[in-house]
Amino acid sequence: MKILIAIMMALTLVFSGCSKSKDADPVIQVKADDKAMNDAIAKAKASSKDFVAAFHAKKSGTNAFSVKKPYPTPDGGHEHMWIDVTDESNGIIQGIVANDADATLEVKLGQKVSLKLEEISDWKYQDGKKMIGGYTVRYFIDRMSPKEREEFLKEAGFEL
Repeated sequence: MKILIAIMMALTLVFSGCSKSKDADPVIQVKADDKAMNDAIAKAKASSKDFVAAFHAKKSGTNAFSVKKPYPTPDGGHEHMWIDVTDESNGIIQGIVANDADATLEVKLGQKVSLKLEEISDWKYQDGKKMIGGYTVRYFIDRMSPKEREEFLKEAGFEL
């Protein structure tokens, strides 16, 4: 079984909350037993309380708070969707789906959703130009060539 991971090649759109076309959102398939990806997800889950604390602190210069949640797909896999966080209370996150679905029928771009903190597979926000968290994003960036990485980060508008 493969896990569908939706990673935007123009992450700026997620950080800015702008909508985009489905064509701008390539889906990359990752095997369910990919150790590095599973480690990235585990790291995100283990540090999710840091995300919640930063969200509530709303330190000057921080913005674009997002979490990723896996949604089931008809083929028995999962598609991980970014959700722009609008609120969090007692481990319940409220937000808006920030990218187009490729395979899941559970949610769509712009839909309001509610999820439990323990359901997330990643989280991220920006502190100035620096991306905080984004462990699954880093998984993909780490696999880019130096030139691809440079171009990606320039287009995305954040630093690691």
